[in-house]
Amino acid sequence: MNPSERSRLLQLPLSEVPFVLFDVESTGLEPQQGDRICEIALVHWRGGVQRGMYQTLVNPGRPISPAAFAVNKIPAHLLTGAPTFETISGHLLKELDGAVLVAHNAPFDFSFLNTELIRLGKPALNNPIVDTLQLARTFLVHDRYSLAALSRALGVERPAHRAMSDVIALKALFVHLLERLRMLGVSSLDDLLRAQRGLLPGDPEPQAPAELLTALREGRRLRITYHTGGGDAVPRIILPIELQHTGTLPRLIAYCYLRNAQRTFYLDRIGELALEED
Repeated sequence: MNPSERSRLLQLPLSEVPFVLFDVESTGLEPQQGDRICEIALVHWRGGVQRGMYQTLVNPGRPISPAAFAVNKIPAHLLTGAPTFETISGHLLKELDGAVLVAHNAPFDFSFLNTELIRLGKPALNNPIVDTLQLARTFLVHDRYSLAALSRALGVERPAHRAMSDVIALKALFVHLLERLRMLGVSSLDDLLRAQRGLLPGDPEPQAPAELLTALREGRRLRITYHTGGGDAVPRIILPIELQHTGTLPRLIAYCYLRNAQRTFYLDRIGELALEED
């Protein structure tokens, strides 16, 4: 998504934003250790109306770990005849093109998608991301914030840890969050993305490097020097996903091209920082 298209999306009222709610099931929790997507589902949502859906099993080319199977219960024989991610990638990219992506714990699912795409030599996605987990933690008061726990609290059908079941539960949560945020003055996509950082309309932006805010707004990569716990200054190229100010230390969730994985970067450890040229 180019900067002008992204800028246009940011100004749209929420009723006109093309959202894609999605979920992936995987062989395990660590894409950087070789875990792969084994199922994906998505729903197109715009103006309060469902406008399309897509779901498929994906042959991951490796077994599902016992821990993952205990959750998603996807049998191996169903995956053997399923298409590979490479086979579905072209169609999937068309489904996601120009959309704002919505997921629960979105950086996790987003990281799996980008790891699969980079494995194929394709560019990482830079669509705007809405994370219902971050929004729920900020604007709802519950004991637990898993999708299952929030579904139970809202009185809707609980997800079954299969991709489309989780997306249906996600849709109910997202609609609930949007209504609550509208009551707080959130009316545009820009408002919504600021809200998941804990900022309501009229709240000033917290301190953050201008280049970082530009990268988040325009979906651009950054070249940074990151100071590790051992004191080393490591150069990295990252794609910022989410800036979080909810804890004591501001932190950035980003896709790291050095590690080919999602990573957390604390702002006070970032040294040199510059936008990558397109």
